[in-house]
Amino acid sequence: MEGLDDLLKLLTRVKKMGWGDALPNDLFGNPSQQAKCHPTYAGHLPTFLQAIEEARTCLKALNEAQRRLGTRLRCLRKLSRHLVLEDGINRLPNEILAIVFEMTRHFSGNSQNQFPVCVSHVSRRFRRVALATPSLWTTIHDSYRENQIREFISRSGQLDLEIKMHSDSGIEFFLIVVKDTSHRWSSFDIIDDDTEDLMVQLGITDLPRLRHLTYTYPVELSSFSIPRLSHIEGWGWVLPAETWFLSKLTHVQFHLSEEDEVIEDLAATLHCMENLPDLSFKLRHCRVENSSPSNNTAYPKPRSVRIDRLAITIVGEMHDSPLLFDALMHLRPSTVELSINSLSPERFLVNSAGTFFPYGSAIKLQISQTIDVMETLVELLTNCGIVKTVHFDAPMGKGPLVWRWPRLDKDEWERIRSLDRLRFVNCDLFTESEVETLTNNLLPNGAEKGLQSLEIISC
Repeated sequence: MEGLDDLLKLLTRVKKMGWGDALPNDLFGNPSQQAKCHPTYAGHLPTFLQAIEEARTCLKALNEAQRRLGTRLRCLRKLSRHLVLEDGINRLPNEILAIVFEMTRHFSGNSQNQFPVCVSHVSRRFRRVALATPSLWTTIHDSYRENQIREFISRSGQLDLEIKMHSDSGIEFFLIVVKDTSHRWSSFDIIDDDTEDLMVQLGITDLPRLRHLTYTYPVELSSFSIPRLSHIEGWGWVLPAETWFLSKLTHVQFHLSEEDEVIEDLAATLHCMENLPDLSFKLRHCRVENSSPSNNTAYPKPRSVRIDRLAITIVGEMHDSPLLFDALMHLRPSTVELSINSLSPERFLVNSAGTFFPYGSAIKLQISQTIDVMETLVELLTNCGIVKTVHFDAPMGKGPLVWRWPRLDKDEWERIRSLDRLRFVNCDLFTESEVETLTNNLLPNGAEKGLQSLEIISC
């Protein structure tokens, strides 16, 4: 290989003399009078050229060695990756390994894959740890075979069980298999209009540990004992106002779509949820019956009922959406999360009376379609006197200079600066000059009062 001999000679000199003496800054590498000669003398030029060529040759060989060593290093790392992983796992105490298994199980969500079974088949040690961790076996799906269900129940000890139902076929058989564990159910799904009646016929009415209920058909549960029920997730149906356990609920989520014309009953239901800190909606092409707004004189006063969090996700067109907001105007959430994926998103910010809807100390807006960010911010601050934190996630949000920025008066600037925290995320249409304008006007300068935090991320 070209230059390899020269490189070896150089390295030999470095090993013998050290870097400084082997590679001096002058031509001759010694303090003699000859080394102090002016380098431009014609007699020394060939010597300089030879030294330069030797250096280039060594450098070329060194670069090739570096390239090949880099390739080998990457190859060795790839080949040893499983050994490093195995060594790391072997060093983990069993208690930590069990925690890793449990976290992985939670990440799988409602997936029907049998993670505990899979992990218990990896190695003898994994199997010992998995079998000694009852919490891995507490989720039972109706797709499991009977012997698997009984094995899961046996391995789960006396922990709470999550009963997951996905198919409306074979419900009775599944309920018979898990019937004797009903006192341990913490989560259950009603996915068929006959499920409730079947449970009554089978005597499955006492559910002392049930905390989370998911339903896709209307439920009544008047014959059931569910003293700890606190979480409800409903698909396609809003609970009637007469439902006896509404005042017990702390977390409610409704999924509504275009076939579900139930929002007109929503207000009465919400008014019966007296202790509800967390309420969320996921609306997909949802339709509200096209009629004049209902008489809301019997509603609680606007902003009179405190809750911790109100989250609304709107996907697609939603006709007469202000009627939904009429039903929610009595709430005074600490945090409002509003996600809109629909054309003309500004129409989802007001109720039927034209009153600006988002109201809370922290307001987070995620809007995927075109919207004027600064106009929305000013409207928000004008209509919500308690807001202290505002987050915008608006990939198509118009930048500050697009609107009437030069005509913002002193009071409007002061109102924006009264916020504690302001965040812009993924506002891709913001230009560099617009970001500069934001920082110049909103960050404190001298005696001016400014934001405590201004974040501009991925804009």
